[in-house]
Amino acid sequence: MGAFDFDDPSTGSIQALIRELETVAIAAGKEILAVRAAGATVTVKSDRTPVTQADQRAETLILDFLAKSYPGIPVVAEELAEAGHCPSHAKDMFFLVDALDGTGDFIAGRNDFTVNIALIRGQSPVAGVVYAPALGKMWSGITGHAQVAEVSAEGEISGQRDIHTRQRPKTPVALVSVTHKEPATDAWLKNMPEHEIASVGSSLKFCLLAEGRADVYPRLVCLKQWDIAAGDAVLRAAGGMTLTLDGVPLRYGVEDANFGCARFVGWGSAPDA
Repeated sequence: MGAFDFDDPSTGSIQALIRELETVAIAAGKEILAVRAAGATVTVKSDRTPVTQADQRAETLILDFLAKSYPGIPVVAEELAEAGHCPSHAKDMFFLVDALDGTGDFIAGRNDFTVNIALIRGQSPVAGVVYAPALGKMWSGITGHAQVAEVSAEGEISGQRDIHTRQRPKTPVALVSVTHKEPATDAWLKNMPEHEIASVGSSLKFCLLAEGRADVYPRLVCLKQWDIAAGDAVLRAAGGMTLTLDGVPLRYGVEDANFGCARFVGWGSAPDA
């Protein structure tokens, strides 16, 4: 593994990383769609959330790739954590993986589920890909540069274009979860000036902010870092930000095997813009 030049995202090493993450995300997506076609078996984890063989097969594929290609970088992943095999401390540089975000949407037959891989450096997401296999769309981001592309059923990427967040319009669009009803988030939205609400599943909410198709994504419950890191990477690369309720950028890192993150609000443009 060569050194990454994060100060110059046009360099070959960081571009190669993104291309490789896109490739393995597409491969994981094929595993997920194959399970959906055959019929998924649902079990319940210790935290009472559902898991299927699609989650497990996709994550195994990604972990195998990362172990071979980037052996020196620790990996924190959802099912790996459930099995108790994640590092208990990670801060400097590590991968965060959610191989199937939106398992509930996947089980329900909806298409709003994603493959998520992010690289954390200095407690910030500096590179990430989000792939929606049922929608055939891929979002990627490295510091200062975000893109969206179409992905064919054969896994070919085409139509890649740069994306950027938008200035907040007079009536902004706020994004909320499809499956999770959260009183704290609802209360926060009630204090927001006139706005529209759209319900979207998984990490796609970050991607819509990054594309300039929505403006704010509040989440006032404690999620896991792997749920949001890749989408956050894309959003920040597109000019947006993810802030805690104290107004500071959300930070990533693992201490004492705690994989949670603070409550946050994703913004397409600065809150006071």
